[in-house]
Amino acid sequence: MGKLKSVLIGAAALCCPFLAGTSSAAGDLVRSAAYYSTGAFALPDIEIIPDSVNKADTSDSSSSTVPEPANSGYTSTSSSSETSNPRTTVTGNAENSHPDTSEPVIDEPPQKLGKVITLNRPESTDDTDYSEFTSNDGEIYRYNFGKSKSTEYITLGSGAQVRNCTDMTNAELAEAAKITPSFGELDSEQPSVLIYHTHTSESFLPFGDSFDADYPLRSGDPSRNMTAVGDAICDSLSKRGIGVVHDCTVYDSPMFTGAYYRSADGMLEILEKYPSIKIVLDIHRDGIINADGSLDAPIAEIDGKNAAQFMIITGCDDGEMDMPDYMENFKLACLLQNCAEEAYPDLARAVLFDYRNYNQSLSTGALLIEVGSHGNSLDEALYTGELLGNIIADALERGE
Repeated sequence: MGKLKSVLIGAAALCCPFLAGTSSAAGDLVRSAAYYSTGAFALPDIEIIPDSVNKADTSDSSSSTVPEPANSGYTSTSSSSETSNPRTTVTGNAENSHPDTSEPVIDEPPQKLGKVITLNRPESTDDTDYSEFTSNDGEIYRYNFGKSKSTEYITLGSGAQVRNCTDMTNAELAEAAKITPSFGELDSEQPSVLIYHTHTSESFLPFGDSFDADYPLRSGDPSRNMTAVGDAICDSLSKRGIGVVHDCTVYDSPMFTGAYYRSADGMLEILEKYPSIKIVLDIHRDGIINADGSLDAPIAEIDGKNAAQFMIITGCDDGEMDMPDYMENFKLACLLQNCAEEAYPDLARAVLFDYRNYNQSLSTGALLIEVGSHGNSLDEALYTGELLGNIIADALERGE
């Protein structure tokens, strides 16, 4: 009879809603006592841990952990609001738990802008009424100056080309073109590039298929002339974290003759003040006039927009130009040309390597770049300025 009483007491305890519905250690203890009263098994040693301990730091080495499930697509059926914890510390019987499988959000720090130092920017001195001009005197032809098969041209590794107008052999130049200039460490707070304009006043025609022969091809307005193209280059470089000096001095007005002597003086002064400068670019625009009076506007379509093709000119010493390091400039020209072809195919016309100086004797990183022609529109030239900034940044990073 005593045995039957124990069984009935145990059964009653097991049927109690409170005891059956709890998963706490206390519930385990009561249920175990009920089983023990029936004589089914012996009572084990159970440590009762208060709730305040259960919610404590889970890094305690005495706590056990549930391994993360192998299937990351598993969906937990637990109603617990704490399922985001990747590992759950448990005591006694463990309930189903699952780690948070959502992708972590990584906040990347914004790119640090390169410092832009603008020098001698003039106020607009252009009072021309551009609305008075027509567009009936000549045609403008927009097309891409593609690759040449002439033996005068060298094809670089990227597929870009160099036009060799010197007595040096193509083989010599091809070998030199393989050498990447070294620029050292870049610092966004210190300028690495100098942009200036010997012919600052050069400007562009309005977009169209024809032009007015009386339309002015020079402007004192920095928003219309080469200064605006330089601004576009500098803005693009800054976004890539490259520091730059933009010299906006008007060197070709009021007198055009002697502009290169004046820009050379300005360039040397800036290089002395900012010795961190590694690349010096004199930004111009070309002028391509055909025998019939029509104009060529070289373009490349980049991401659905017309950009004015550009051309790098790098000088060679014929023995009378005092340019002993001209090959260093040539190597830089080839690096820029390769970066341009890889990023924006056909944007660059062939590099012109010829017996010219253009102040390139003053630095081993000095080049002249023609952005489009006067048949191109300002918008086409500004877009090229943006792309040129990326190309220069790519070159600097490659030689860092």
